[in-house]
Amino acid sequence: MLEVEREAAHTSQVPDLWILYTDDASNASGSGLGLVLEVPTREVILQSIRCPDMTNNEAEYEAVIAGLRLALKYGGRWIILRYDSQLVVNQVTGTFQIKDQRLQKYQAEICKLLPEFDECQLDLILQAQNIEADGLAKLASTIRNTGGVLGQQQ
Repeated sequence: MLEVEREAAHTSQVPDLWILYTDDASNASGSGLGLVLEVPTREVILQSIRCPDMTNNEAEYEAVIAGLRLALKYGGRWIILRYDSQLVVNQVTGTFQIKDQRLQKYQAEICKLLPEFDECQLDLILQAQNIEADGLAKLASTIRNTGGVLGQQQ
């Protein structure tokens, strides 16, 4: 019984885990971001965001920034960011250098957001594991300017 009580006490001290998937899409029609935020209550928050025209790399960074802000808005404190951009994950973690000044500004913005979390882990995933966020990003990139965010909560 003591073992069970000890494990229950340990479990209650473990922070709630939030999982964030982000993706971007840039094409001739424009740029879009897709965000999938899984909260500890098993609810899922989905967002598609239409962006002004930007490069693919800029859209990749914008997706991460928008996703982190979404998690903070809903109270996420312990988060795993799962993303399929090797470039962004390695640049944010410092594995790759950032030579482009515009991308350095995006990375600096992410570095400002990260201390807002108790814990934030970046995981590089395969594109096949990011289908939902990818679909939301493509949706946003193809829709004419709607003046805002397309969102849904499940």
